[in-house]
Parts: sequence; C-alpha cells; structure tokens
Amino acid sequence: MFERVSMKPLPTLAAIGIAAALAWAPAARSTPLYSARAGRTCDNCHLEPNKWENPPLADRKCTLSCESCHVDPSGGGLRNASGRFYGRSTLAAIATSPRPTMDWDRDVLHRRRDRATTYSDSLPQGPANESERQDPRFAPHDLWAHGKPLGGSSKYAPWQGRYGAMNADPFIRIGWDVRVALLTGSGTLPFPMQIDLGAAVHPVEHVTVLANVGARGRRTGIKTVVDDPATPYLREAFLLVHEAPYRAYAKAGRFVPAFGLRIDDHTSQTRRGFELDNGVPEARVTGIEVGLNPNYPFASLSWFRGGSQTEALENWNLFDLSPGYGGALHAGLRAEGWSVGGSVLARRRPAEHGGDATSGAVFAVFNPWHYWRNLPVVLQAEFDFGTRSRSSGHETRQLAYYQEITWLAWNGIDFIAAQDWSDPDTEVRDDDAWRLSGGVQLTPFPGLTFDARGRLLVPAGEQTGADFFAQFHFWN
Repeated sequence: MFERVSMKPLPTLAAIGIAAALAWAPAARSTPLYSARAGRTCDNCHLEPNKWENPPLADRKCTLSCESCHVDPSGGGLRNASGRFYGRSTLAAIATSPRPTMDWDRDVLHRRRDRATTYSDSLPQGPANESERQDPRFAPHDLWAHGKPLGGSSKYAPWQGRYGAMNADPFIRIGWDVRVALLTGSGTLPFPMQIDLGAAVHPVEHVTVLANVGARGRRTGIKTVVDDPATPYLREAFLLVHEAPYRAYAKAGRFVPAFGLRIDDHTSQTRRGFELDNGVPEARVTGIEVGLNPNYPFASLSWFRGGSQTEALENWNLFDLSPGYGGALHAGLRAEGWSVGGSVLARRRPAEHGGDATSGAVFAVFNPWHYWRNLPVVLQAEFDFGTRSRSSGHETRQLAYYQEITWLAWNGIDFIAAQDWSDPDTEVRDDDAWRLSGGVQLTPFPGLTFDARGRLLVPAGEQTGADFFAQFHFWN
C-alpha cells in the first residue's frame, strides 16, 4: 500500500542516512515515521486481496502520504480506515487486526501473542474486484464509524473488506486523541497536553465535512486548561472534496498550512519556531488548499487569511480573519524506502500581528528496513530557513534543523534519539540553542501509547538544563 552562523555538525549516523537517501533517488516526500515504515509491506495497512491486479494509476488508492492514515490530506487528527487498521495490526505489541506477515517474528522474545493472526497461509482476504466489495461477507461491524454515503461509495473510495470488519467509507466517523503528560526538572508537573474530539461526516461521495474540537494544553495544570478562554475551540474545521483521480483533493476552512515534516513533537523548533506549533490556536489559518497524492509524487498549494502571532482566532467563528494573508507550497517525490521534498511558506501581515515572514524547508526520510530486513530503523531530517520581522520592523533571518533516528526493536517497542537546533535571529550573537532527546515509545495494545524521554537542553550563554518527559496517549 500505499515525507555567519556556526551550525552544530549533524551526528555522523544521521548524516550518512540522509546522504544514502539522496543517493537512492534524485528527489521524495514528507513522510513522518509511520508512513515511511508502511512502504515496506502492503499488509501494514490493509488485508491482502485475492488475485489482485493493479488498476490504472489514476484509480489507485495506494499512497505513502499523510492521507493514507488521516482524513485530513495534510496529516494529523482523525484517522481513516487505513490508519485505524495500521494502528491495530502494526503499531501494537498485541494486535487486534492480522499482523503483517513480515512482522510475525518481531514480537518480544519471538512469542506470538495475538489471536487476530493465523500465523499460517490461511490469512483473511479482502475483495479482489469491484463486484466483490458489496459481498455480504465483508459487511462492517464498527463501533466508531457508521453508515455509508447516500447514493453509495465512489469508485475512488476505500473498498469495504480491505480493512477487516472496519467501515472503510462511513457516513460518520468519531475519534479522539488525549495526551496526559508528566514533566520533571526542577519539580514534578503532571498536565493535560492534548484533549481532542473529532468527527467527519461524509454525506455523499466526494464530499466530507471535518470538525476537530480541542483544548489548549497548559503546563500549569488542568485548572488553567478549563479556565482558558480558548478551551474548547475548533482546531480544524473544513469542507473536503476528495475521492478524485490521482488522489486529488481540495479543502476550505480552518487548518495548519502544510510545511516540512509534520512530526509528532510540536515543541521542535522546525514547528514552533516557524509558527506551526499544532498545540496552539494561533497556528491555524482560514483558507483553501488543493493537492494530489498518487504513487508517488505529491504536491499541495494553499492560500489563507490570518496567522497572527498576537491574536488567536475566535473559538467557533471560521470567518474571524485577522489582518494579513499568506500561502504555502509543499511538494516532492517518494518511494517505498525513501522520500525527499521541500516547502515554501509566506506570510504578509501588519507589524502588530507579527510582520512579514518567508520560510523554506528541505527534508528527507530514509527507511533502510525496506531494503534490509534486519535493519529496522528509520531516519528523518529537516532543515528550515527564512526571514521574519522583529517588533521594530527590521527584517532578520532564522534557521533550524531537526533529525531523528528510530529503531523498532520489537512490535510495539520503539527506541528514539533526536536532536534539534535553532538560531532564531542570525544577527544576534550566540542566541542559538540545541536539544538532545532519547527514550522509548511503547504501544502495548491499540489505543494506548506511552512515550518517555530524557532531554538535554543547551541554550547559548546559559547553564545546560535537563528534564524527563513522559506522556500517555489515548487514541482511536
């Protein structure tokens, strides 16, 4: 199936990995970790079909883009049938959908634990052709996705039966993401990091309306989250026209512009430093985006209003547009084992709302696991650069990079090491900072992920700081 300055040198392993990615191909795609891994075997994301013949390229559902797992083509938030299947079959230590064949011997101590997988050649199969997708034996039994679009599903929609008993193309889908975090440093602080409830209504073929309601996480605790006037608010809300040839789409409403690698760590300076922190309302804009994600190039173009640094959008009013406008271009190419691409993001607004900013990004992902079965690691890297306005109106430059290596030791157990670095103003001497982090991510069963990391922060001219960060992530 189916992303002046004396810069700190990149660690050797990541540099080799990115160089190897560029050597494998001329150019590729912003694929975060899970999408990068999925390219090595089709049954990560759906059941194998019987005697399958690939349809014409324009009709194919395969992609390694964000929309392979999410309703939003730009990624994040509510998961679709493919993303839910991946979470149940591939991510967890104990699977509740059939385990991919290449992962059968990757359980802890090589003990096969789940009952969803036959571990034999009698694997469950999905429909093999157009007529079989209506077969009663593939009827859905799904608690969190119900019905079907009026008039039936489009020929470009996901096929019922390819994801087990899950509803592949529902009328309505409900989902959530909740993160509870613990931070220790000078003290110990538990706090709610994310509380999101999302719904997608797909009334007729080619049209979906998505709304994601959330709370703004606060490190000061649950009371400040509840008392925050930005709680709750519409994090994302848009009309999506999709199920078109070559996986083309258009959306209009409130969203975060597509830029760089949409990694899970919203505190990284490649996200927060460029006004793309998914955890705050100010990162949202209101506009339109068009794109396409066939196998395997990708491209999206957006135009938007808003994006103020000093004024958050009204909680429920999609037509609350702060002064200013902007646009983003996000494009590249990918294959099953690598991806590279680039982004450009421009903002034009009055000085009291943050002033003008123009940003660019280049990024690459390399998945050697696709080529060498005994090397289950993924490398990701992104370098961002741009100009922005100071409060005085003077224009200056900023730089940042992020790199990460992840080792899937066993099913449901990942070890992660990452580094990010930033220089927020290249004209200010010694204001750069870098952060090292390393830890483990555990997904014992679908719907729960535990992430624990130690972090070392080295800000310029200050004493080095360290902390320990842990979170429980509940999702469906």
